[in-house]
Amino acid sequence: MGSVALGGYVRGESDLDIVAVCRHLVADETKQAVVGQVLRATAHCPARGLEFTLYRLGVVSSPPNKADFEVNVNGGPGMPQSVRLLPDEQQRFWFVLDRAIAHRAGIVISGPPPEEVFAKVPRSLLLDVMGESMRWHRQNEKASLYSVLNASRAWRFAVEDVLGSKLEGATWARRRWTTSSLIDAAVDLRHGRPAHLDEGEVNRLLDHVERVLAGATSA
Repeated sequence: MGSVALGGYVRGESDLDIVAVCRHLVADETKQAVVGQVLRATAHCPARGLEFTLYRLGVVSSPPNKADFEVNVNGGPGMPQSVRLLPDEQQRFWFVLDRAIAHRAGIVISGPPPEEVFAKVPRSLLLDVMGESMRWHRQNEKASLYSVLNASRAWRFAVEDVLGSKLEGATWARRRWTTSSLIDAAVDLRHGRPAHLDEGEVNRLLDHVERVLAGATSA
């Protein structure tokens, strides 16, 4: 999934996002075994990091409402290790968006086509969780490249119903935002080039996109 599936992969800067699906509830000892195997694999990840999520088929075959994963493990050469086994403690928007991307654009490593495994995520739900993500970015990441790029992608989705890569969203938003240099700076940072993001300008973009998302939800 992620940037590889959506065509926005940047060598040395992007992560690898992989999802697996199992048929049954996973016992705690099996979860720990999965965590150990994934963390060992992250040491040899050819990208900045590996983000791995395991879901149950009975969960992903229905539209998502929360995180609902069995295991979520991240780590790699440029990413700190993290292990999450309690989905109720996590922000849902990351996982709802990931499942929408899996349904729409997932690339099969092994198994049936993703649209046969992952339920379609309703547009209204995607608009809601994208609005949640704008608020989260404002409170937690502030002036980060991900705040700008995720806002750009969400804005495009609200207007055109296209769930593309962050970089495609940036190209789209650059032609529409009053300060194109903000978008350019975020793209530079995404490619590992030095740039500066003004927090006030980032917040202005987040505020605008949140209003657009709210308007699209009520339309």
